[in-house]
Amino acid sequence: MGDFHAFFLQTFVAIFIIVDPVANIMVFLSLTEGKSAGERKRISLKAALFGCLILLIFAIFGDFILSFFHITIDSLRVIGGILILAIAMDMLYGRLSREGYTPEEALESGVREDIAFFPLAVPMLAGPGAITTVILLMEAARSLVFDILVLVAIVLTFFITWILFVASEEIHRLLGVTGLRVITRMMGLILGAIAVQFITSGLWNIYLSLSASGV
Repeated sequence: MGDFHAFFLQTFVAIFIIVDPVANIMVFLSLTEGKSAGERKRISLKAALFGCLILLIFAIFGDFILSFFHITIDSLRVIGGILILAIAMDMLYGRLSREGYTPEEALESGVREDIAFFPLAVPMLAGPGAITTVILLMEAARSLVFDILVLVAIVLTFFITWILFVASEEIHRLLGVTGLRVITRMMGLILGAIAVQFITSGLWNIYLSLSASGV
């Protein structure tokens, strides 16, 4: 039972930090500026649902995707860890994530009737880093029960994301820009440590595989 609890906690923390709804509160407020409270609630729900669905699909079919492209899980660990580390560094230095969107895309989103899918769900919530993370976590799961724990962690993350977006104005007034950035930097530190674990584990397994094959 202790293994279940520890695995779920580690999984939830990793997914929550890479999705990073706290930092995305500012993005949500910016993109929904001038919209009514009802419209913001509708957008927040749809963004959370879209993002959750995307990560669930990649979590469930990630192994098939890797097999189709002949990608080893250790190779994904290394490149995924590097990508996640880059995102963590952005968080630590308070920069807009590299998974964010370009000024041209931001301008386009401003004229869209529905911004819930783009850019909120993709790439802000369910970006390449989040997709890579859930695939790696599913590969780390040792049984069906652990697989289910990963899926539950994804759903819980986006449930909390929805709540945070609904309460975004109140949170912004309470914490302010400085408070949100402090929390984001703390989360970036933890995410960086997770990224380093992915990279070192992948490199070590690749080394063992090459050694065993006599290369």
